[in-house]
Amino acid sequence: MRKPEAVIFDMDGVLIDSEPIHVDIERKLFDKLGISVSTEIHRSYLGTATEYMYRDLISRFGLSASVSELLQFDDLFRCDYFRQLKELNLNVGVLNWIREIRESGLKLGVATSSSPSLAAILLERCEINSLFDVIVTTSDAGKSKPFPDVYLLAARKMSVSPANCIVFEDSPNGLSAANKAGMFCVGVQTNSVDIHELSAAEFLIQSFEKTSLTQIAELFAKNLFVK
Repeated sequence: MRKPEAVIFDMDGVLIDSEPIHVDIERKLFDKLGISVSTEIHRSYLGTATEYMYRDLISRFGLSASVSELLQFDDLFRCDYFRQLKELNLNVGVLNWIREIRESGLKLGVATSSSPSLAAILLERCEINSLFDVIVTTSDAGKSKPFPDVYLLAARKMSVSPANCIVFEDSPNGLSAANKAGMFCVGVQTNSVDIHELSAAEFLIQSFEKTSLTQIAELFAKNLFVK
């Protein structure tokens, strides 16, 4: 039976309970830009890079600012917001999972659509930044999820085959990216998405407390893909 060599986590919504905060921040940013973005359009950006979002918003609303200007404004606003946030929590059970993965000898990575500066702030605030072998962003990879580039970059930096990686994702765009990279995808159900939106996952979990690395590794080894 094949064995996994690495586990890669998405950051926002999977490792850290930050997705609702990002939605709040983006609503504030949309107000500052004077645009009304529907919930449906807003949800379509879940899991994607901020650049992807602003390119689409410029196209939809004819914004006069450039992508680079909007990205700079967004990153400054978002980073400052998270720095001042009184409380920022890991998802329940995540820390035990990270420790178990490290003790098992598997490599451990983060592949996020957040900017490098924001990823550093969030992971440092949660005191887990030093626990990963690699931390890569879509900025590093050059393309946003749903393109597979960020996951392929993470695998390459860890010197493992994409086929031997397990990915934890909570968004349709993220799952699409991991699938295209040829990785085993575990969908993490959160309040941000409906369960049917995670149908691309090989296995679904609702909590890190209710499953184990052993269980996921066995599914991976036996190719028991539960859609």
